[in-house]
Amino acid sequence: MALSNPVAFKPFAVTFWTTVVYLALLVPLVIIHETVPSPPSNPTLYSGINLTKSWLDLTVLSRDYHPFNSRKNDEIHDWLLWELKDIKKRNGVNDSSVVVFEDNASNITTGNSIFGASIPVGTYFEGTNILVYIRGKDDPPGRWWEDANAYSDKIIGKGGVLMNAHYDSVASGYGATDAGMGCVTLMALVDYFSRPENRPQRGIVALFNNNEEDGLWGAQALVDHPLLPFCHTFLNLEGAGAGGRATLFRTTDAEVTNAYKGSPNPFGTVISSDAFSLGAVRSNTDYIVFNGVFGLRGLDVAFYRPRARYHTNQDDAAHASRASLWHMLSNSLHTMQRLSGDTGNTFIGDRADGDHDKVLNGRGNDGVWFDLFGKAFALFELRTLFAWSLTLLIATPLVLLAPTYLLVRNDKYYMFSSKRFTYEGSVLDPIKLGGRKGIVRFPFALIVAGALVVGSAYLITKINPLVIYSNEYTVWAMMISLFYFVFWTIMAGANFARPSALHRAYSLFWLFIIAWCILVADTVFEDRFRIASGYIFVFFHAAIFLSSFICLCELFALPTKGSFAQRAHDEHEIRDHISAVPHVDEPISPRREELNGEYDANDDAGSQSAATETTPLVGGGAGENRPTTFATTYRRSITSLINRPKSSEGSKYQPYEYEQQWSANLPSWLWILQFLILGPFLIILTAQNGLTLVASVSQTGADGSSLLTPYLMTAFFSIFLLLPITPFVHRITHHIPMLLLIVFAITLVYNLAAFPFSESSRYKVYFQQTIDLDTGVSKVNYAGIQEFVRQTISELPSAMGKEVECASAGSLRPGLTTCSYDGSDVPPNVIKAESQKSFDSWLNFNVTRIQDRNKARFEINARDSRSCAMTFNKPISSFVVHNNQPDERFGPIPKTGLTKIKLYRRDWTTPWKVDVKWDANADEVTRIEGRVLCSWDDVNTPGTIPAYDEGLKYAPTWVALTKMTSGLCEGSKAFNA
Repeated sequence: MALSNPVAFKPFAVTFWTTVVYLALLVPLVIIHETVPSPPSNPTLYSGINLTKSWLDLTVLSRDYHPFNSRKNDEIHDWLLWELKDIKKRNGVNDSSVVVFEDNASNITTGNSIFGASIPVGTYFEGTNILVYIRGKDDPPGRWWEDANAYSDKIIGKGGVLMNAHYDSVASGYGATDAGMGCVTLMALVDYFSRPENRPQRGIVALFNNNEEDGLWGAQALVDHPLLPFCHTFLNLEGAGAGGRATLFRTTDAEVTNAYKGSPNPFGTVISSDAFSLGAVRSNTDYIVFNGVFGLRGLDVAFYRPRARYHTNQDDAAHASRASLWHMLSNSLHTMQRLSGDTGNTFIGDRADGDHDKVLNGRGNDGVWFDLFGKAFALFELRTLFAWSLTLLIATPLVLLAPTYLLVRNDKYYMFSSKRFTYEGSVLDPIKLGGRKGIVRFPFALIVAGALVVGSAYLITKINPLVIYSNEYTVWAMMISLFYFVFWTIMAGANFARPSALHRAYSLFWLFIIAWCILVADTVFEDRFRIASGYIFVFFHAAIFLSSFICLCELFALPTKGSFAQRAHDEHEIRDHISAVPHVDEPISPRREELNGEYDANDDAGSQSAATETTPLVGGGAGENRPTTFATTYRRSITSLINRPKSSEGSKYQPYEYEQQWSANLPSWLWILQFLILGPFLIILTAQNGLTLVASVSQTGADGSSLLTPYLMTAFFSIFLLLPITPFVHRITHHIPMLLLIVFAITLVYNLAAFPFSESSRYKVYFQQTIDLDTGVSKVNYAGIQEFVRQTISELPSAMGKEVECASAGSLRPGLTTCSYDGSDVPPNVIKAESQKSFDSWLNFNVTRIQDRNKARFEINARDSRSCAMTFNKPISSFVVHNNQPDERFGPIPKTGLTKIKLYRRDWTTPWKVDVKWDANADEVTRIEGRVLCSWDDVNTPGTIPAYDEGLKYAPTWVALTKMTSGLCEGSKAFNA
């Protein structure tokens, strides 16, 4: 018995192979997404790199809260200095090779925020950065940075590489990943490159900057440092999540990205880079300072998940891992080796923007990049993608027209053909071809199934909007199973009712149209907006094109429409003649060739013995095995024999079930080639990008971001993930769809009813206590989604029995509701020597009107705080702090003026001296009113801010507290000048 074709286009084969391919790809992709590559068993795999030492450093760095406005921050600063000097000592290097800078002189004043805050804010900042210079082989000799004039308009050596991380944490988090791992990675790289055997070709500057969390101020303080003009490229290490893999967030160009290529475990996609450039990501890193303000070319590497631990007390070493640390460290080492080892002029030359006030680091090309399975890394230029996109747009329709034309010329183009006349010019007895069957079922199924999936996104957002916060995979399962089942039901049902051999061809036809239209938009974005995220659509269109081309080539195996029509016409005439025969419906015996086994009349006759007197009068010899009419088959009527389905004469092929008779000769195996073209690579890209992007936004609803976006994103990727199977889904057996129907029912109920948070995925509630230092009135403020904020407040002893006021308008966190209650029962104790009931001495200021009618000088001092601010009831037109004018390189003061100024100092006692000026009509003396605010953030000692301690202790276990603004406690006084 012959074996059936294992890849024939039949239900079992299609079901088996499609299911195997999806499972074989999706299972490892999910595992890769959820795990981090294991660190090496040898912690000193590279000379100068000691993973165990780096991990111990991380435990020290993340032992306490150390925001800029805390004493612990000073301790970390001193510890870093000691460790860096110890590295020099251990490696036996002197100042000729490695120089450590303690920058206590860089002050900056800005008239606006560089990342476009909704309300313009002026800032004065005093930095406490630490820098390490590692001399490269191509660097000038001596202390060249001390002679600023010698290199003011020249390239210093061949340019250097800046690597950066901030060492401050937020007040509510220990900073293990944000950015403790970045700091210890920098320390390890300093140790590595400072060793004589690892000396870089180009010099390296390591920047440990302070106060990134309050506005990227440490990086901005580098603006006037003599080492800045030396740096041409940079690597920024950051944390926007609390663990997992360190992703390549964004890069400036393909050339610097090429330094990352070849990393041991690359991870990232250009989609995240485009999300930043389009403003879809609201947070920012020091990258925008180095690139946007200083003009350097470089990379941004950061942890991106889980967001639930980001800026909370779970961002500690206990919830981090050596694997995550090694992932950042090993990839950073490779990148720095490539950047500092470049011996050409890749990063030297005239700038693309022609700005000679910035470093002359050459022209970069926009890049397209993505990883595959966290091991391989694809990189090519955007102009290459654009050329490919444009070529596909123009060439693919023309290429498909060629076989279409040949099919038409050869009279084999059955698509869109409903009937054919037997003879040229004949108008009688047209033969139905059924070539239009199935033409609209694909778009109908896609629209219905897609609409239901999108509808499920809106349903979940309406009823249980944050279930995706800790249940990403149940949302994925619900949407994938819903689309699969609905699409299969429509397509299989339509094919059962009206079988069509062109079902797959029409599906690919519609997919080609959809892919081509998407590619038009994608090509425009590539050209006009330099957006590279549509690379997946380019691959999608190319795959659809190849599959469509194969589908057209299949049609050459068919008979011509004319010959088929002639044969069908002849058979029809035979039926007409037979129907005129009397008793045509009476049963007759089968033909000899229809009996079991071969029957050769001549052989049979020759084998019979001669007749004798014992031979029966009728029939064969006694006891012979001979076929009988009813024993081996059955009787049929002439009509049934004529009307039975049959293929072309002499062909061994039969059409599949009740499909068109002319389809008998279609190859039954080419579908697997089409699926392999459509499926694996697109499944990998779609699943990787979908898992990464959904994970990056699934917990952003707690930040005030759109609650619908994660579900719409999941819906899009669920649909796109299953598109490769859609042309073949009508041949899948009912077992998989029925199983997925059960999955959908279970996950839908779960997603609608499940509580969205857990102890491992806690909901972030924003905290701040405010005090009017004039009146002593205190309020405790919690911001978040009102339902969960009220549940949190209801558990707090100090809030019981008190009125809780909630308001969305004017909330301290955009997109969220702030709920407040009287905090007099839990007064802060940030000034230890003072009574908790006395707040007046926390903040002191003097206001003096200057000779000019509309000028005033403020002298401000706050106890145990180095972070204050001033707000004004009317805009001011200019300000000066300690005789420092705003630096135009960070943007001018807006024409509408400023209503707020932030003030930061490096010590704890020196008062700020601020001169402000405001506009007024001529000869008019006006007064200005406002408030002076100062913040306190150090909660390392229990009882400093009892309301915060109470929140940590009594809030539900599924709640995490995080800072609302720059201070956990904020006190203010009014002024009138």
